[in-house]
Amino acid sequence: MNKTKLSLIVLAALTSGSAFAAHTFVNDNGDSLTIDGRFEARYQDNGGDTDPVWNSGSSRFGLKGVKQLDNGWQGFGHAEWGYNSGSNGSDIYDRLLYAGVEHDKYGKIAAGTKQWSTFYDVAWFTDMGRTYGTRGSNVYNLSDWGISSGTGRAANSLTYRNSLGDLKYGFTYQTTRNDVALAGDATATLKNGIGASVLYPVAPGVTVGAAYHQNEVTDLENVSASNMKNGDTARIGLVGLNYATDNYFLGLTYHVADSWEVAGNQEFFDSRGGELYTHYHFDNGFRATFNANYMTETDGRASGYERKTFTPGVEYHFTKNTFLLWAEYQFDEGTDKLSGSEFTNADDKFSAGIRYYF
Repeated sequence: MNKTKLSLIVLAALTSGSAFAAHTFVNDNGDSLTIDGRFEARYQDNGGDTDPVWNSGSSRFGLKGVKQLDNGWQGFGHAEWGYNSGSNGSDIYDRLLYAGVEHDKYGKIAAGTKQWSTFYDVAWFTDMGRTYGTRGSNVYNLSDWGISSGTGRAANSLTYRNSLGDLKYGFTYQTTRNDVALAGDATATLKNGIGASVLYPVAPGVTVGAAYHQNEVTDLENVSASNMKNGDTARIGLVGLNYATDNYFLGLTYHVADSWEVAGNQEFFDSRGGELYTHYHFDNGFRATFNANYMTETDGRASGYERKTFTPGVEYHFTKNTFLLWAEYQFDEGTDKLSGSEFTNADDKFSAGIRYYF
């Protein structure tokens, strides 16, 4: 979608006859349209001989609609676009697009070109860093960060979510995804993506969860895979825990995977790893953050590939979770940078920014 079309959508929403409150328009039937997103300006220093850069970070704009239907049903839709500027380039790209129906008893079903998968219902526990983190759970794998594989914003997907008392559960199915970029010039087709998740509150403020996803891999091209052939299955399992109060948050995740990730040497490999994210929000608006990520190959096919990062951070919230300044420094102790035929340690990194959620 180009900038002109996006501007027309925004203008149409802002000039509609519905009542406006907290970025949500509601008509007499209870149908609603919500505008949300965030603006961000980010400074990044990736270490080494590279020059620091400025960019738009994770700026985005979204529209969420809800339509009241008969017999307790609701229809809904969600579209979201990201905006790149500065060192990120200059373009608008689609992040989410899905629609579906929902009922208190029968659950929620959605179809979309990109939507958050049920795997992410657990993976988000530790996906809280402003720039860094989420490198130990393998949720953001392959070249497009978990879109084609289905563990992030799942492409070409159907999802179903419901609950049994306090137990929440969900399923994801993905149709065929062609010419998926793996690493370098390696590509494959992914078929029959299947995933599921369960979540349960075990104590006040404490939730545990488990998730699974798999794909059939075919049409392998330019892949240095000693153990992967057309028709094989890549799979990943994840368990997690989060604890949250008004001021404190803790998230933990741990994964085990079979041929889920592809290293820079274009080799599929088995892995295991975990993530930790925590923060404490002080009453004066300051927030101390910390995340740690660890992932290692477990079958020798990735020549010692290992991710190991530690990222302390500090934030100041003028308005909690709405308008804030933040900074993070990532210490890299792993061997995940391909240098010739070997993996070596990458440089430490620093980023800082200002973010406004609307």
